[in-house]
Amino acid sequence: MQKINAPKNPLGFKIGIHYAWIIIVIAAIIHMAGGSIRQAFGVLIVPLEQGLGWSPATITLGYSIASITGALLAPFTGMATDRFGAKPVIAIGGVFFFLGAIITGMVSQVWHIWISYGLCLGVAQACFNVPILTAASYWFRKRLGFGIGLLQASHGLGPAVMAITVGTLLATVEWRTAFWSIGIIGGTIMLVLIFLFRSKPSDIGLRPYGAPEDEPIQDDFTPSVARIRSKTYRKHMQGTTAFWKLVAVHHLGCVGHAIVIIYVIPIAVAAGLDLVTAAGVLSTLAGVSVLTRFTTPVIADYVGSKWSMAIMFMLQGFPVLMLFWAQDVWQFYLFAVVFGIGYGGEGSAFPIINRQYFGRGPMGRSFGWQQFGAGSGMATGGWIGGALYAVFGSYDPAIILSVIASIGGALVLVSMEPTSKLLIPNWEQSLPPEARTPNPVPASADD
Repeated sequence: MQKINAPKNPLGFKIGIHYAWIIIVIAAIIHMAGGSIRQAFGVLIVPLEQGLGWSPATITLGYSIASITGALLAPFTGMATDRFGAKPVIAIGGVFFFLGAIITGMVSQVWHIWISYGLCLGVAQACFNVPILTAASYWFRKRLGFGIGLLQASHGLGPAVMAITVGTLLATVEWRTAFWSIGIIGGTIMLVLIFLFRSKPSDIGLRPYGAPEDEPIQDDFTPSVARIRSKTYRKHMQGTTAFWKLVAVHHLGCVGHAIVIIYVIPIAVAAGLDLVTAAGVLSTLAGVSVLTRFTTPVIADYVGSKWSMAIMFMLQGFPVLMLFWAQDVWQFYLFAVVFGIGYGGEGSAFPIINRQYFGRGPMGRSFGWQQFGAGSGMATGGWIGGALYAVFGSYDPAIILSVIASIGGALVLVSMEPTSKLLIPNWEQSLPPEARTPNPVPASADD
């Protein structure tokens, strides 16, 4: 067991655990408070369609804009994270979350949703996802799977809480009050937590969790050296087929579940469920996903990510076929439970498979490119269901597309290299001597 460091922590009092776990808690709450409202977008479709007469295709365009915005910005937020650290980037995300929620409370035209949800929350999502995952990978030498599992579990719990919260608020108070409350309360929570957040262990004089006690605490590289390291690492990583396959896998998986999380509520309402009960379906599948969001990274850390993820992709894909015959409340909730298992594990092990393939290095921009694949997949899935409905008058084609996308992602994973061997073990040898890590610690593939 690792000896506990005496952290110079920002809490102002002595704690008995490594500050890495505090970082995970902070990041998890930020995910829940600010990063989940976009995932609960499906709750808005029916009220906007019935109250303002907007079509599902035009409404969900706001979700697609958010996903596209997040996808396009992800490489840049990754670059900013590598250069300036995760904390300032997350703080910018908090500002855009607040603006997005406040503006959403004032919408009267469909294009207002495109700005408030599409642009503002898209920027917020890009500023949360990449920096948080990058920072988490810096804080752990061991138990990365456990730490990422806790963080990803919050990413599932957040939409579960947010979907039912938004649905209940819209059913009990006016639109403006609901979203202004979300913006003010969520923004305040994030402001406090960002103050306590630190991008790297060295920011407060610590080693990563699990690092040997005799390992020197690494000082930050100068900006010029950091840019050289980032560029070299990125070049080696992006020179592998595995990197680009991971981008494709992220895209396909997100197409598969975006269709479900955006359109399962309209599908359920069309079958006769009321809005709150239908929102409960989304909350249930998100809640169930918490279990596999936690367990999949832990399992992947011990036995390898490739097959762990492929199995979860299949468990995300095949259960969607249940929507073809779901009509009663219990059938929709049964679907939510079964689908939630695969949905939770589908994307939660990406930080682990990156560590197993590419070792340790400045991951920010590379995580950003993979988040580009994810965001473009969310945009495609979020929009195409409404477009197909407009053409065919049914969500059946979207259901079929969801299944194909998820199974396609599983097949790409199966085609990839084993995770038992690093793909770029000697990338630092391409650096000038002054840019190399002093006394580098070998990075295992954690098979």
